Amino acid sequence: MNEIILLGFIKFLILALVVYWVAIGISLVYRARRNSRLHKIEVTFADLVSRYLFNSVDAPLSIREINASLRQVGIKPGNPNNIQYLIRLLIRTQQSIIGSKNEKLNKLYAQIPPYGESVSKVNSWGWYRKARGIREIYEMNQHQYFDRIFKYRNHRNVYVRREAQIAMVVFRGWESLRFLSYLKRNMTLWQQIKIVEKLYDNYPKPELKWLRKAYKSERSFAKCLLMRIIRKFELHSEIDFILKHLFHPDYNLRETAIYCLGTFAVSSEHMDFIKKNYSKLPNSSQQALLLDYISENSELDVDFYLEQLYGPNEDLILNVAEILWNNGHKEKVQEFYLQQYPKATLNVG
Repeated sequence: MNEIILLGFIKFLILALVVYWVAIGISLVYRARRNSRLHKIEVTFADLVSRYLFNSVDAPLSIREINASLRQVGIKPGNPNNIQYLIRLLIRTQQSIIGSKNEKLNKLYAQIPPYGESVSKVNSWGWYRKARGIREIYEMNQHQYFDRIFKYRNHRNVYVRREAQIAMVVFRGWESLRFLSYLKRNMTLWQQIKIVEKLYDNYPKPELKWLRKAYKSERSFAKCLLMRIIRKFELHSEIDFILKHLFHPDYNLRETAIYCLGTFAVSSEHMDFIKKNYSKLPNSSQQALLLDYISENSELDVDFYLEQLYGPNEDLILNVAEILWNNGHKEKVQEFYLQQYPKATLNVG
């Protein structure tokens, strides 16, 4: 009986191994065919784009011919994986071409099948497909669908509204900062960073008119975003906006203001303002950051540092003492520490 069970178990193992190796073989064949198909799509697309951008006067390439060639390599409604692969090619190509050729590429993208796929994603119910469709549209720089995307700027899903807000910046540039006053939901730090990057990449020339209009927004995340823009573009003329929030009651606003201020070297008047209001900072770690900024960007003000040394904030004493010590005022530091001990103790020593 035991031999029969053992024999059955061995047969089962052999069968499992056969199935396993057959599955591996099928997978390898499928991958080889799939890679071959994708390679054909890539080669065909590269050929079509190059011929379209540098169209021959004698033998111009029409949109009909382009669509027919794409269909021949599997770009059809029934092959969503092929279409998605072509979309990735479209985006990569869009990002690598600039100038008049880029504008010509935009016109091509609006007339070939994959772009319709991205629009259908925007109209879907699922938040993931919707966000992905919006991203594909702005990555391919398809301005004509701006109105469809605009309505999602306050969407309840963070990923959908994030992509919609980034799209607005890509399509409208500095003018898009107007939407900050109308946002109803918080903007994450990641969103702020992406918006600043897109603005810098696509519209490197600052338009202060729109920036200053956006200053009216009361949202804390909007103010943080504007300060990050000022920092990224090194807008020295707008430093007053950062200083305005340096001692704000909101912790995140103060943190962002201190971070952004580090990019700039301020005037003596601005530095006097910072030192005069320095003690208003309610957070020791932020005071330490600002103290480092003051020491690195101004001449040593001994009276200011002595005021902090003998001040109530014990967490900063070591920082202040180090600054004075390293700048040739060792006796001031020694005198301070000697005063911390009772005279009787000193006499015994």
